Amino acid sequence: MKNLEISYLPQRQLTPNSIAICSPFSGKVMPLNEHPEPFFSYGTLGPGIMVALSNHKILAPFDGTLVQVKNAGTEFILQANNGLKVLLNLQLDPQQHIKQTHIAQLNGSKVTKGQRLAYFDLRDLSSPLLACLILLNGHQLTPMHYSLSHVSAGIDTLLTITKK
Repeated sequence: MKNLEISYLPQRQLTPNSIAICSPFSGKVMPLNEHPEPFFSYGTLGPGIMVALSNHKILAPFDGTLVQVKNAGTEFILQANNGLKVLLNLQLDPQQHIKQTHIAQLNGSKVTKGQRLAYFDLRDLSSPLLACLILLNGHQLTPMHYSLSHVSAGIDTLLTITKK
C-alpha cells in the first residue's frame, strides 16, 4: 500500500470544491510521519495528520455516527454522513497516567460537528499528548492538505480533501 502524503497548502490556495474536516483537537499540527509509533507513521491504516494537544477536549469533526470507542477511550472510530470513516487516536506514554477521563458518547451514537466526545485531564502530564486523525477509507482521496500550524478544536479546519 502506498503511503499517501498530506502536504501543507495555504488556505488561500485551496479550491472551492474542497471538503474541510474540522479539527477534533486543539494544539500544534504535525505530519503523521513524525508519530513515534511506526504503525501510524508509515500510514498503515491510511493517511492522516497528528496534533500535539494543548487542550483537554476531543470533539466530533463532522456530523455522523460514533461507530466505536476502543482502548479505554483513547480511540474513536467515526463515520461521516457522506461515508468518510476516520480514526481519532491518542498516543499515551506508558510512563504517564491520565487521572481523569470522561467519555461523553457511546458506540452507535449520532454525533454532530463540534459535539464533545471525550475530556482528558492533561494538567499533570510532563509532555504533550499526541493525537491523530486517520482517514480509514481515504486511500482513493487526493490531494489532501493541512493549512494551519496550530488548530482549535471545533473551530479550525485540520484537513482538507480536494475533490477530483
